[in-house]
Amino acid sequence: MIKILSSFEQVAGRFDPVVLLVSGLVLVALGLLVWLAGMCLRRLVLAVVVGAAGGTAGWLIHGPSPAVAGLAAGGGAVLGAVLPRLSVSVLLAAIGVSIAFVILTQPHGVPERETLFGRPGAEPGDRKLTVPESLDALRTFALDLADGTRSAARGLMLVDAVILAAVGVGLLFMGWLLGRLAAALVFSGSGTALIFTGLAVLLIFKGSAPIALVQKQPAAYGLVFLGMTAFGTLEQFVLCPGPKKKRDAEAGKARPKQGEAEHGWRNR
Repeated sequence: MIKILSSFEQVAGRFDPVVLLVSGLVLVALGLLVWLAGMCLRRLVLAVVVGAAGGTAGWLIHGPSPAVAGLAAGGGAVLGAVLPRLSVSVLLAAIGVSIAFVILTQPHGVPERETLFGRPGAEPGDRKLTVPESLDALRTFALDLADGTRSAARGLMLVDAVILAAVGVGLLFMGWLLGRLAAALVFSGSGTALIFTGLAVLLIFKGSAPIALVQKQPAAYGLVFLGMTAFGTLEQFVLCPGPKKKRDAEAGKARPKQGEAEHGWRNR
């Protein structure tokens, strides 16, 4: 995985500046929205996040087909907007399984494999890539990540697969039972990840090497990530009311008190 990320950092430095700047700003802006106000705009944010995940999956599986990617994105957006509690539970389980997968694959080690970026002729010198070439390189990077994940999964033992299944099922039920707390945690963690990714893209745009910096001090950046996630979770859980509380508050404002109603009738 480290080799793939390092290769991507080297190639991304030659992306078209528009691709880096626009994608970095969009990721940071979306990350701030999800990190601070995901609970307040739960259905909208879930529609965007699940729709983007569905569109990306369709793009990776079927290739650059606008129709397939659009259908997958539309289906994901409908799922996120109509079934927010289920979507949050699935996202929480997916995040937990991903973290557990990374931890379990470290002791086994993953054999080094040739990436698509590393093939002869895949890197066109030092020239800047055009926008279509930059987007094609992004898809190549995603395919490399998918292949690396499959290679790592093949090296897992049966006990590792059982642990991953237990983590996924446990977090799925936990997300369903905890409700608002699980949603706040998912939105905060996802928003923090988007902010980190967007800042990394912007740093690459400026000519820096953020992935190499993270490799030198992983503990420091991990603490920053955990701190931002904890702050966002607490802020959203406290400031963003649940659907029932919100309805009760609106009903209380709309319903006049008995004394106020009698006073208003007498003054007519």
